[in-house]
Amino acid sequence: MADDSKDQEKTEEPTGKKLEQAKEEGNVSKSAEVNSVILLTLATIVLYASGGWMWTTANEMFEEFYKMAIDPVNNIDNASVYWSATLYYTVILSSPVILMLVIGSVLTNIIQTGVVFSTKVLEFKPERLSLAKGFGKIFSTRGLVELVKGISKIGIVTTIIWFTVRGDLEAMISLPVMPLQHILIRAGEWVVLVTARILSALLILSIFDAIYQRYKYRKDLRMTKQEVKDEYKQMEGDPQVKGARKRFAIKLSRTRRIDHAVLNSDVVITNPTHYAVAIRYKTDEMDAPVVMVKGMRNRALKIREYAKHYDVPILENPPVARALYAAAEEGQAIPPEMYQVVAEILAYVYKMNQQKAA
Repeated sequence: MADDSKDQEKTEEPTGKKLEQAKEEGNVSKSAEVNSVILLTLATIVLYASGGWMWTTANEMFEEFYKMAIDPVNNIDNASVYWSATLYYTVILSSPVILMLVIGSVLTNIIQTGVVFSTKVLEFKPERLSLAKGFGKIFSTRGLVELVKGISKIGIVTTIIWFTVRGDLEAMISLPVMPLQHILIRAGEWVVLVTARILSALLILSIFDAIYQRYKYRKDLRMTKQEVKDEYKQMEGDPQVKGARKRFAIKLSRTRRIDHAVLNSDVVITNPTHYAVAIRYKTDEMDAPVVMVKGMRNRALKIREYAKHYDVPILENPPVARALYAAAEEGQAIPPEMYQVVAEILAYVYKMNQQKAA
């Protein structure tokens, strides 16, 4: 019983197949904090880099609206002009940030999870509407971690704003008596400073969150020892299936060997249907003729078929065919007592080939 309980505990790291299945289902390790920090950073950089251009464009927009305000909006043509101008400046001013956010969102997800496309995450599952499971998630370890992260972010932002305001409190108090341009410049500097400090702190928090999410992801995918064994059996296959696969592979390799052996033979001696033996002899390579392949019944018919296909001579000589089949294995030289009869057969074949060539 103790061993069974241990087997049911998920103590084993997920296998490669388990990780691949999870990825196919859209279940990947991803930190939302990393995405948020990167997107906020990119948006801040775009706003800071294009701030001057956006300011100039905004001034042009207000000048355009002031000019159009002279004419009252009393017909559809005037309304369409206002609408077109509003839409144009809205797209122009927001497009850099929106474009960067779209590109950044795609890149951050690819960096964290790689290219993942799964329709299973879009499938409707009734259990997602379960209130019990919803409350279970809220009061689970994951919910507690999310609560701690939320409180930490609020504390980080509040602390950074407090210390920034406290450090420049005198300058902020004197702002109301300064020119508007100076107020805007100083306010912009404070916004950039506070944003940079907040993003730096959130970046550190997101790194810890990414590490935790990776740990939690692999922990959730852990397997019991029995699951690992079952998966290994599935990968190896059922013993009966493995045996059938092995027999088929042997059969296939034999078929290929017959094909190759007959192609390289000089003559096939048959019974005519019960036995077939393919012989090869090269005076500069061999000391004696060699049995390339031999067979009985169906295998003998297969040898004859290949011989006809490759135009290898076939001679019917039942006594010699039976004697060769019994005297030598495939790949072995024929015994000396059969040299004379095989030599006569080969001489006849060579003479027949010369006549055919002539």
